[in-house]
Amino acid sequence: MTLPVITTVEADAYFATTPRAAAWAAVTGDPDILLTEAQTWLAALCWDETTDCCGNDFEAAYTRAVSELALALSTNPTALIGTSAASGGATGPVKRQKLDALEIEYFEPGGSSSAASGSRFGPKAPLVLRTFPWLWDICGCWIKNSGSNQLAYRVRS
Repeated sequence: MTLPVITTVEADAYFATTPRAAAWAAVTGDPDILLTEAQTWLAALCWDETTDCCGNDFEAAYTRAVSELALALSTNPTALIGTSAASGGATGPVKRQKLDALEIEYFEPGGSSSAASGSRFGPKAPLVLRTFPWLWDICGCWIKNSGSNQLAYRVRS
């Protein structure tokens, strides 16, 4: 299976029909690099283009997912691969921060100590979906649920 390659022309055409057209036009740097990065992360997922997703078109949804991810990465380029300053530090939610006499303690709104509570995806789900869970709403129908990903399906009422 070969995923479609989304070009700047296709992303421009997609964003021209959205309220985010100005944000995409204002992207500094090379949009081709952002699109390549987005496609690299999405290519790491297992796709099933043949799935019938209520008559929706896979290529249109994939174009939307790549374009939106590229725009999100333009505002936060280290969202998926952090800077070296973040490495070696604590991972997970912050429970307490202290600076001299000032101290702030946070609590888990759901009362659970699990870092993944309230998240659509567990800690073993692909990083791109944990970081940008809205991608599932765009193209989740075509993403295969492989055992290693342990994606959690959520039923909407």
